Amino acid sequence: MKKTKLLFPLICLLAAVIWGSSFPFQDMAGANADKLDCFMFNSLRFFIGSVVIIPVYLLFEKENHLPKEEQKSKLKHNLIYGSISGVILAAAAAFQQFGIQLTGESGKAGFITGLYLIIVPIAGFILFKQNASLFVWIAIPISVVGLYFLSIQDGFTIKAGDLFVIACAFCYAAQIVLIDRVSHKISAIRFSSVQFFVTGVVCFILSLIFGNSTWEGVISTSVPILYCGILSSGVAFTLQTVGQKHTPPAVASLLFATEGLFATIFECIFDKKLPAPRIAVGCVFMLVAIVLSQLSFPKAEKNLR
Repeated sequence: MKKTKLLFPLICLLAAVIWGSSFPFQDMAGANADKLDCFMFNSLRFFIGSVVIIPVYLLFEKENHLPKEEQKSKLKHNLIYGSISGVILAAAAAFQQFGIQLTGESGKAGFITGLYLIIVPIAGFILFKQNASLFVWIAIPISVVGLYFLSIQDGFTIKAGDLFVIACAFCYAAQIVLIDRVSHKISAIRFSSVQFFVTGVVCFILSLIFGNSTWEGVISTSVPILYCGILSSGVAFTLQTVGQKHTPPAVASLLFATEGLFATIFECIFDKKLPAPRIAVGCVFMLVAIVLSQLSFPKAEKNLR
Protein backbone atom coordinates (compact mmCIF):
# COMPACT_ATOMS: atom_id res chain seq x y z
CA MET A 1 0.00 0.00 0.00
CA LYS A 2 2.84 2.39 0.91
CA LYS A 3 4.53 1.65 -2.42
CA THR A 4 1.29 2.54 -4.25
CA LYS A 5 0.99 5.82 -2.33
CA LEU A 6 4.58 6.68 -3.22
CA LEU A 7 4.10 5.81 -6.89
CA PHE A 8 1.72 8.64 -7.78
CA PRO A 9 3.80 11.46 -6.23
CA LEU A 10 6.77 10.05 -8.17
CA ILE A 11 4.66 10.25 -11.35
CA CYS A 12 3.98 13.95 -10.59
CA LEU A 13 7.70 14.48 -10.06
CA LEU A 14 8.49 12.77 -13.38
CA ALA A 15 6.11 15.18 -15.14
CA ALA A 16 8.01 18.11 -13.60
CA VAL A 17 11.33 16.58 -14.70
CA ILE A 18 10.09 16.27 -18.30
CA TRP A 19 8.74 19.83 -18.33
CA GLY A 20 12.03 21.13 -16.93
CA SER A 21 14.07 19.11 -19.42
CA SER A 22 12.17 20.67 -22.35
CA PHE A 23 13.55 24.17 -21.74
CA PRO A 24 17.02 23.49 -23.22
CA PHE A 25 15.30 22.02 -26.29
CA GLN A 26 13.26 25.22 -26.59
CA ASP A 27 16.56 27.08 -26.34
CA MET A 28 17.89 24.96 -29.23
CA ALA A 29 14.82 25.86 -31.28
CA GLY A 30 15.31 29.53 -30.44
CA ALA A 31 18.88 29.39 -31.75
CA ASN A 32 17.43 28.29 -35.10
CA ALA A 33 14.82 31.09 -35.21
CA ASP A 34 16.16 32.50 -38.49
CA LYS A 35 14.85 29.35 -40.24
CA LEU A 36 11.95 28.34 -37.95
CA ASP A 37 10.03 31.09 -36.18
CA CYS A 38 8.64 30.48 -32.69
CA PHE A 39 5.02 30.36 -33.94
CA MET A 40 5.73 27.47 -36.31
CA PHE A 41 7.79 25.68 -33.64
CA ASN A 42 4.89 25.91 -31.18
CA SER A 43 2.36 24.98 -33.85
CA LEU A 44 4.18 21.74 -34.72
CA ARG A 45 4.88 20.74 -31.10
CA PHE A 46 1.25 21.24 -30.02
CA PHE A 47 -0.15 19.47 -33.08
CA ILE A 48 2.05 16.50 -32.14
CA GLY A 49 0.95 16.76 -28.49
CA SER A 50 -2.71 16.72 -29.56
CA VAL A 51 -2.20 13.55 -31.61
CA VAL A 52 -0.17 11.80 -28.89
CA ILE A 53 -3.01 12.28 -26.40
CA ILE A 54 -5.71 10.71 -28.64
CA PRO A 55 -4.89 7.03 -27.85
CA VAL A 56 -4.64 7.94 -24.15
CA TYR A 57 -8.24 9.13 -23.87
CA LEU A 58 -9.49 6.34 -26.15
CA LEU A 59 -8.02 3.84 -23.68
CA PHE A 60 -8.52 5.53 -20.32
CA GLU A 61 -11.27 8.14 -20.70
CA LYS A 62 -14.17 6.11 -22.08
CA GLU A 63 -17.56 7.78 -21.66
CA ASN A 64 -19.86 5.27 -23.35
CA HIS A 65 -21.47 4.51 -19.99
CA LEU A 66 -22.69 8.10 -19.63
CA PRO A 67 -26.19 9.16 -20.78
CA LYS A 68 -26.30 10.57 -24.33
CA GLU A 69 -27.22 14.05 -23.10
CA GLU A 70 -24.27 14.14 -20.71
CA GLN A 71 -21.92 12.96 -23.48
CA LYS A 72 -23.16 15.78 -25.75
CA SER A 73 -22.82 18.32 -22.94
CA LYS A 74 -19.23 17.27 -22.20
CA LEU A 75 -18.34 17.31 -25.90
CA LYS A 76 -19.73 20.84 -26.20
CA HIS A 77 -17.84 22.06 -23.14
CA ASN A 78 -14.63 20.33 -24.26
CA LEU A 79 -14.81 22.13 -27.60
CA ILE A 80 -15.76 25.57 -26.23
CA TYR A 81 -13.51 25.76 -23.20
CA GLY A 82 -10.74 23.80 -24.91
CA SER A 83 -10.72 26.39 -27.71
CA ILE A 84 -10.59 29.32 -25.26
CA SER A 85 -7.81 27.67 -23.29
CA GLY A 86 -5.98 26.87 -26.54
CA VAL A 87 -5.88 30.55 -27.51
CA ILE A 88 -4.50 31.46 -24.06
CA LEU A 89 -1.95 28.65 -24.29
CA ALA A 90 -0.87 29.90 -27.73
CA ALA A 91 -0.13 33.31 -26.21
CA ALA A 92 1.71 31.75 -23.25
CA ALA A 93 3.84 29.51 -25.48
CA ALA A 94 4.68 32.39 -27.84
CA PHE A 95 5.70 34.72 -25.01
CA GLN A 96 7.83 31.98 -23.42
CA GLN A 97 9.57 31.03 -26.66
CA PHE A 98 10.22 34.69 -27.54
CA GLY A 99 11.72 35.20 -24.09
CA ILE A 100 14.01 32.17 -24.38
CA GLN A 101 15.13 33.24 -27.87
CA LEU A 102 16.01 36.75 -26.69
CA THR A 103 17.85 35.76 -23.50
CA GLY A 104 19.19 32.29 -24.34
CA GLU A 105 18.74 31.39 -20.65
CA SER A 106 16.26 28.52 -20.47
CA GLY A 107 16.89 27.78 -16.78
CA LYS A 108 16.00 31.33 -15.77
CA ALA A 109 12.92 31.20 -18.00
CA GLY A 110 11.81 28.05 -16.19
CA PHE A 111 11.91 29.79 -12.84
CA ILE A 112 10.18 32.97 -14.01
CA THR A 113 7.47 30.84 -15.65
CA GLY A 114 6.92 29.29 -12.20
CA LEU A 115 5.50 32.64 -11.08
CA TYR A 116 2.10 31.39 -12.26
CA LEU A 117 1.92 29.31 -9.06
CA ILE A 118 1.90 32.57 -7.09
CA ILE A 119 -0.30 34.53 -9.53
CA VAL A 120 -3.10 31.91 -9.49
CA PRO A 121 -4.08 32.24 -5.80
CA ILE A 122 -3.81 36.03 -6.01
CA ALA A 123 -6.12 36.05 -9.07
CA GLY A 124 -8.53 33.74 -7.22
CA PHE A 125 -8.64 36.18 -4.30
CA ILE A 126 -9.19 39.27 -6.48
CA LEU A 127 -11.65 37.79 -9.01
CA PHE A 128 -13.54 35.18 -7.00
CA LYS A 129 -12.95 36.21 -3.37
CA GLN A 130 -11.09 32.96 -2.69
CA ASN A 131 -9.00 33.40 0.45
CA ALA A 132 -5.28 33.10 -0.19
CA SER A 133 -3.00 31.50 2.40
CA LEU A 134 -0.75 33.70 4.51
CA PHE A 135 2.13 31.83 2.89
CA VAL A 136 1.14 33.31 -0.51
CA TRP A 137 1.49 36.87 0.80
CA ILE A 138 4.88 35.93 2.27
CA ALA A 139 5.89 34.39 -1.08
CA ILE A 140 5.15 37.54 -3.10
CA PRO A 141 8.02 39.75 -1.80
CA ILE A 142 10.38 36.75 -1.89
CA SER A 143 9.51 36.18 -5.56
CA VAL A 144 10.14 39.88 -6.29
CA VAL A 145 13.63 39.54 -4.76
CA GLY A 146 14.16 36.41 -6.88
CA LEU A 147 13.09 38.24 -10.03
CA TYR A 148 15.49 41.05 -9.16
CA PHE A 149 18.47 38.69 -9.10
CA LEU A 150 17.26 36.85 -12.21
CA SER A 151 16.22 39.78 -14.38
CA ILE A 152 17.47 43.17 -13.18
CA GLN A 153 20.80 44.16 -14.69
CA ASP A 154 23.11 47.07 -13.84
CA GLY A 155 21.18 50.32 -13.91
CA PHE A 156 17.88 48.64 -12.94
CA THR A 157 16.95 47.56 -16.46
CA ILE A 158 15.03 44.38 -17.24
CA LYS A 159 15.83 42.31 -20.32
CA ALA A 160 13.06 42.34 -22.92
CA GLY A 161 13.14 38.54 -22.93
CA ASP A 162 12.38 38.46 -19.20
CA LEU A 163 9.30 40.63 -19.75
CA PHE A 164 8.03 38.15 -22.34
CA VAL A 165 8.48 35.26 -19.89
CA ILE A 166 6.68 37.21 -17.13
CA ALA A 167 3.80 37.75 -19.58
CA CYS A 168 3.89 34.00 -20.23
CA ALA A 169 3.49 33.34 -16.48
CA PHE A 170 0.36 35.53 -16.41
CA CYS A 171 -1.08 33.66 -19.41
CA TYR A 172 -0.46 30.29 -17.76
CA ALA A 173 -2.14 31.62 -14.62
CA ALA A 174 -5.19 32.67 -16.67
CA GLN A 175 -5.32 29.21 -18.24
CA ILE A 176 -5.16 27.47 -14.85
CA VAL A 177 -7.90 29.71 -13.42
CA LEU A 178 -10.10 28.92 -16.44
CA ILE A 179 -9.56 25.16 -16.11
CA ASP A 180 -10.28 25.33 -12.37
CA ARG A 181 -13.62 27.05 -13.04
CA VAL A 182 -14.77 24.55 -15.71
CA SER A 183 -13.09 21.32 -14.54
CA HIS A 184 -16.43 19.79 -13.48
CA LYS A 185 -17.83 20.26 -16.99
CA ILE A 186 -15.02 18.75 -19.05
CA SER A 187 -13.16 15.49 -19.68
CA ALA A 188 -9.56 16.32 -18.76
CA ILE A 189 -7.63 14.49 -21.48
CA ARG A 190 -10.12 15.16 -24.32
CA PHE A 191 -10.17 18.81 -23.27
CA SER A 192 -6.38 18.92 -23.46
CA SER A 193 -6.35 17.37 -26.93
CA VAL A 194 -8.74 20.08 -28.17
CA GLN A 195 -6.69 22.73 -26.39
CA PHE A 196 -3.42 21.58 -27.97
CA PHE A 197 -5.02 21.36 -31.43
CA VAL A 198 -6.40 24.92 -31.20
CA THR A 199 -3.03 26.17 -29.95
CA GLY A 200 -1.42 24.55 -32.98
CA VAL A 201 -3.91 26.18 -35.37
CA VAL A 202 -3.53 29.67 -33.81
CA CYS A 203 0.27 29.45 -33.90
CA PHE A 204 0.21 28.17 -37.49
CA ILE A 205 -1.90 31.15 -38.61
CA LEU A 206 0.42 33.58 -36.77
CA SER A 207 3.41 31.92 -38.43
CA LEU A 208 1.87 32.40 -41.89
CA ILE A 209 1.33 36.10 -41.11
CA PHE A 210 4.50 37.00 -39.20
CA GLY A 211 6.84 34.04 -39.57
CA ASN A 212 9.80 33.17 -41.73
CA SER A 213 9.87 29.37 -41.51
CA THR A 214 11.41 27.06 -44.09
CA TRP A 215 11.38 23.29 -44.58
CA GLU A 216 15.08 23.33 -43.84
CA GLY A 217 14.26 24.93 -40.48
CA VAL A 218 11.66 22.27 -39.68
CA ILE A 219 14.10 19.46 -40.48
CA SER A 220 17.02 20.99 -38.57
CA THR A 221 14.78 21.62 -35.53
CA SER A 222 13.07 18.23 -35.68
CA VAL A 223 14.61 16.95 -32.41
CA PRO A 224 13.33 19.86 -30.25
CA ILE A 225 9.94 19.71 -32.02
CA LEU A 226 9.54 15.98 -31.38
CA TYR A 227 10.86 16.16 -27.81
CA CYS A 228 8.60 19.05 -26.81
CA GLY A 229 5.62 17.64 -28.73
CA ILE A 230 5.75 14.01 -27.61
CA LEU A 231 7.27 14.29 -24.14
CA SER A 232 6.60 17.81 -22.83
CA SER A 233 3.07 18.13 -24.24
CA GLY A 234 1.77 14.57 -24.64
CA VAL A 235 3.53 12.33 -22.09
CA ALA A 236 4.01 14.90 -19.31
CA PHE A 237 0.37 15.99 -19.42
CA THR A 238 -0.77 12.36 -19.17
CA LEU A 239 1.55 11.81 -16.20
CA GLN A 240 0.20 14.99 -14.59
CA THR A 241 -3.39 13.79 -14.99
CA VAL A 242 -2.70 10.31 -13.60
CA GLY A 243 -0.44 11.47 -10.77
CA GLN A 244 -2.53 14.43 -9.64
CA LYS A 245 -5.68 12.34 -9.49
CA HIS A 246 -4.22 10.18 -6.71
CA THR A 247 -1.95 12.71 -4.96
CA PRO A 248 -3.04 15.35 -2.40
CA PRO A 249 -3.27 18.75 -4.20
CA ALA A 250 -0.73 20.44 -1.91
CA VAL A 251 1.82 17.67 -2.49
CA ALA A 252 1.21 17.63 -6.26
CA SER A 253 1.63 21.41 -6.49
CA LEU A 254 4.92 21.28 -4.60
CA LEU A 255 6.20 18.58 -6.95
CA PHE A 256 5.13 20.47 -10.09
CA ALA A 257 6.83 23.58 -8.68
CA THR A 258 10.19 21.85 -9.11
CA GLU A 259 9.88 22.33 -12.90
CA GLY A 260 12.02 25.47 -12.72
CA LEU A 261 14.67 23.70 -10.68
CA PHE A 262 14.96 20.93 -13.26
CA ALA A 263 15.05 23.53 -16.05
CA THR A 264 18.19 25.00 -14.49
CA ILE A 265 19.71 21.57 -13.85
CA PHE A 266 19.21 20.49 -17.47
CA GLU A 267 20.51 23.81 -18.76
CA CYS A 268 23.72 23.22 -16.76
CA ILE A 269 23.96 19.67 -18.17
CA PHE A 270 23.47 20.80 -21.78
CA ASP A 271 25.80 23.81 -21.49
CA LYS A 272 28.31 21.90 -19.33
CA LYS A 273 28.67 24.85 -16.96
CA LEU A 274 27.29 26.11 -13.66
CA PRO A 275 24.88 29.09 -13.59
CA ALA A 276 26.26 32.51 -12.66
CA PRO A 277 26.13 33.18 -8.89
CA ARG A 278 23.50 35.91 -9.38
CA ILE A 279 21.27 33.54 -11.37
CA ALA A 280 21.74 30.77 -8.77
CA VAL A 281 20.70 33.13 -5.93
CA GLY A 282 17.64 34.25 -7.92
CA CYS A 283 16.68 30.63 -8.56
CA VAL A 284 16.86 29.83 -4.84
CA PHE A 285 14.59 32.78 -3.94
CA MET A 286 12.12 31.85 -6.69
CA LEU A 287 12.02 28.19 -5.63
CA VAL A 288 11.39 29.19 -2.00
CA ALA A 289 8.58 31.55 -3.10
CA ILE A 290 6.98 28.91 -5.33
CA VAL A 291 7.07 26.28 -2.57
CA LEU A 292 5.72 28.73 0.03
CA SER A 293 2.85 29.71 -2.27
CA GLN A 294 1.62 26.12 -2.23
CA LEU A 295 1.63 25.69 1.57
CA SER A 296 -1.25 26.17 3.99
CA PHE A 297 -1.75 25.88 7.71
CA PRO A 298 -3.15 22.49 8.78
CA LYS A 299 -6.81 22.66 9.72
CA ALA A 300 -7.63 21.82 13.32
CA GLU A 301 -9.46 18.54 13.59
CA LYS A 302 -12.82 18.57 15.31
CA ASN A 303 -13.07 16.73 18.59
CA LEU A 304 -15.67 14.06 17.87
CA ARG A 305 -15.67 12.60 21.39
